[in-house]
Amino acid sequence: VVIGSFEPAYGEIFYMSFDNLFLEYASVTEPTIIGSPGFAPGKFQQAYAGAADAYLEFPLETLANAEFSATFWYNVNPAPDRSGILTVSPPDASNNLRTSGFRLFREGGATNQILKLNVGIGEGEVWLDGGAVATLNPDEVEWVHIAMTLSSTRAALYFDGEVVSEAELTAPFSWANCENLSIGSGMPNFIGWNHLSDLSLIDELRIYDKALTQEEIQAQLGE
Repeated sequence: VVIGSFEPAYGEIFYMSFDNLFLEYASVTEPTIIGSPGFAPGKFQQAYAGAADAYLEFPLETLANAEFSATFWYNVNPAPDRSGILTVSPPDASNNLRTSGFRLFREGGATNQILKLNVGIGEGEVWLDGGAVATLNPDEVEWVHIAMTLSSTRAALYFDGEVVSEAELTAPFSWANCENLSIGSGMPNFIGWNHLSDLSLIDELRIYDKALTQEEIQAQLGE
């Protein structure tokens, strides 16, 4: 991918290919790099390779819209047994402030990593825990396409274009007091339950200013 080739679709406002660069192509900016994340063979060319105490951080600014979606290819590493994947939280490392932002994370064991999503809606929070259908077995699954969508009334999590967890939002999700997006970790603000850096691989990370439809998500699977 070259910088001039970026062509947004479906309301795309953010794109990282991780092809040996920590570059966001929509804004042509680089993240704050914490620790020493690296690169490894990905779903397409190279991928983000997580490392202990490592993650990427972007200011929310243009990302904090009334609707939000993120998609990426994911190759889970079950060690450590839990980690943050994409997280936006207000500054409270105890995890007590979950009424704004969102937290996409995983936890489980060597053969059963469950992906979960927590969404803040101002006066409360909503949990998406798909249980068995939102579980990845690293011994059986290599790359899976992950999508999360947030509208004013619904949150959903998809694996390979199929819903694995969804929930009604009784109030619109909130960005209050949230400043940054963390990629590859719960750090610095979602660490009270030890959801630290993810050693997994992440490829083709895209963010949108709308809640993608299932058809729009499925259209990415052949790309």
